[in-house]
Amino acid sequence: MKLYFRPFACSLAARIAIEEGELDADYVRVEPGRPLPDGRDFTAVSPMGYVPAIETRGGFVLSEGPAVLSYIAELAPEGVLAPPAFSDAHYRMLAWLNFVSTELHKGVFTPLLGRSAGPEERAAATARVGKPFDHLSSHLATRDYLEGGFTVADAYLLVILNWCEHAGIALADWPVLKAYRARLRARPSIARAMAEEYPLLQAA
Repeated sequence: MKLYFRPFACSLAARIAIEEGELDADYVRVEPGRPLPDGRDFTAVSPMGYVPAIETRGGFVLSEGPAVLSYIAELAPEGVLAPPAFSDAHYRMLAWLNFVSTELHKGVFTPLLGRSAGPEERAAATARVGKPFDHLSSHLATRDYLEGGFTVADAYLLVILNWCEHAGIALADWPVLKAYRARLRARPSIARAMAEEYPLLQAA
């Protein structure tokens, strides 16, 4: 399996999941405006040009972050990256994946970290962070993870929380989330994944 990534982008969640599940993968860095190492344009793999995307040796190609994370979770041994299939907890985890994707990634951080948003759009995005962060803080105040044990939803949320300072979001205003981020960063799979990508980010 190949994972197409950009350093510290949302594809970091997929790398974390691969590390946590002890799965084999080749990592292919996607560089804007440049072809892939095999000469193809990245849109041949991910039509919208977004990471993460995966490609198996059998030719199966999948993009869109929540779908990629769900696929990786199903490759890992049961219970390692997701609750058991068809359980209530499993569907709640899927709900968290979509919550992080829509309420935070697209709704808040895409305009804050992108280059096309104007001042009004950025101000509106900053204002939108309060409600989802308050909800997450309430949920995580009495638990270590979003749903039972560590899942791919936690990996995704950790990546989003990593962006806070760069996006101008004061995570200190949500101490529960700041403590949650610190706990996850100490997790061996996350520490390894971040250590692999951080030098690439610095060199970019």
